[in-house]
Amino acid sequence: MRLAFDLPANRRSPAAARAALVGLSRHVAPPVLENLCLVVTELVTNAIVHAPGQRIAVEVAVDDDDGVLRGVVRDPGTGVVAIREAVADDEGGYGLRLVDRLADRWGVHKGSTHVWFEMSFTRPEPESA
Repeated sequence: MRLAFDLPANRRSPAAARAALVGLSRHVAPPVLENLCLVVTELVTNAIVHAPGQRIAVEVAVDDDDGVLRGVVRDPGTGVVAIREAVADDEGGYGLRLVDRLADRWGVHKGSTHVWFEMSFTRPEPESA
């Protein structure tokens, strides 16, 4: 299962991203979907802050063969994503720390602001008849 969508870089986009991710509810267990929503929300929010007025692309793929959910959030920003040096204070800086805790692996494609992540997933429990 693959989900891909574009968003404008505005304050409504994190909620729109979460709404789109609900489409994966048949493919991943609720706790995984909740963590996925948090990760994507943080990455979309970063894109809005650091590339205002630009389009944001989100892609998420669920791979049943290896049990890994892979995603990427792309924006056309020209900045640099501070991977492990994020400093949390009253102004922010908690988003990438949250991504680091929830994703199994994540990083930035070299020379871009395209952030990728991987998360293990479980399927939802079958509904009883």
